[in-house]
Amino acid sequence: MLRSLFGPVAAAALLSFAAGCRGEAKAGVEPAAPPVDIQLEAAKAGPVPRTVKLTGSLRGEQESDLAANASGRVIEMPVDAGQAVKKGDVLARLDTRAVSLVASEAKAQAELAKTRREQAKRECERAKGLLEAGAISKSEYDRTQDQCKTSDIDVRAAEARAGQASQTVVDGVVRAPFDGVVVERLIEPGEYVRADTPIVRVATVDRLRLKIEVPEAHVASARVGAAVTFSVSAFPGRKWTAAIDRRGVAVRTQSRDVVAEASLANTDGTLLPGMFATVDLAVGEDELPTIPAAAIVMREGRSHAFVEVDGRATERVLSLGPEVAEGRVAVRRGIKAGESVVVGPPADLKNGSQVH
Repeated sequence: MLRSLFGPVAAAALLSFAAGCRGEAKAGVEPAAPPVDIQLEAAKAGPVPRTVKLTGSLRGEQESDLAANASGRVIEMPVDAGQAVKKGDVLARLDTRAVSLVASEAKAQAELAKTRREQAKRECERAKGLLEAGAISKSEYDRTQDQCKTSDIDVRAAEARAGQASQTVVDGVVRAPFDGVVVERLIEPGEYVRADTPIVRVATVDRLRLKIEVPEAHVASARVGAAVTFSVSAFPGRKWTAAIDRRGVAVRTQSRDVVAEASLANTDGTLLPGMFATVDLAVGEDELPTIPAAAIVMREGRSHAFVEVDGRATERVLSLGPEVAEGRVAVRRGIKAGESVVVGPPADLKNGSQVH
């Protein structure tokens, strides 16, 4: 009786143990992660400009350090840095009170000389009649004529002195030679200046000139009409384009470079005269793959991208070239033409993730 009961009980216990083991085995296995939905685009090969980085600086299309054409003490500067000015606006005024007195005296002397000339002319006419009547000698008549000629010379000399004195008064006022903006006041009221002392700097800001220092080895690439791109430290990641319209005709002996210039519009006033620029000049072409900029992920200061290989995402570290078109970037290392890159990779995409 005992033996007959043991058989069924043992069998039941064995089945229960086996079922428990299977349950534990299933519980220890993690279910596979579902594939990540992605968008793919093939890397395309194409010609990419090979560039060199050069140093440049910005200045106004028109830019001048203005000086008075006279000496004296600055008594007025009605403008300040950043102020817009129109052609002819007064920028500075010198103390010309003493010169004004000299100018007034010179004008009076000129008027006196004219009066004396009129008197001399009347004397000449009278002497002519007296000579015809035999009342004076020929030598007396000649002396009268000489006085008439001298009076004309005296008038011209007096008028020249008056004009010079008046011009000195005018030269004591510094005016804007063109529409622009005051970049800097170089002198303050109360300071004494000479005729060649710069007082104020004025420049246009709606159009600028980019001056580029081109090493001798790259002069051939900096031809008139060549396009350049540049950036400034004040606006990281932003680039501007311009075309070279001037180039020096001689290499500078000290620096062994040539200065090239490009003109560009700056209607929004973002760029400022005096800014330094980093300039990219194309010196040739390379055949490189290009990928959408949206495929690039920045991690720890390095550029990464995911490539689809056999249904899985493979992460690559990239060495990038220039931006070649709207939204596309050249790749120097890390991706080959024809490989499928993930565009706009999801945040949960990892190296080795299944994708579809």
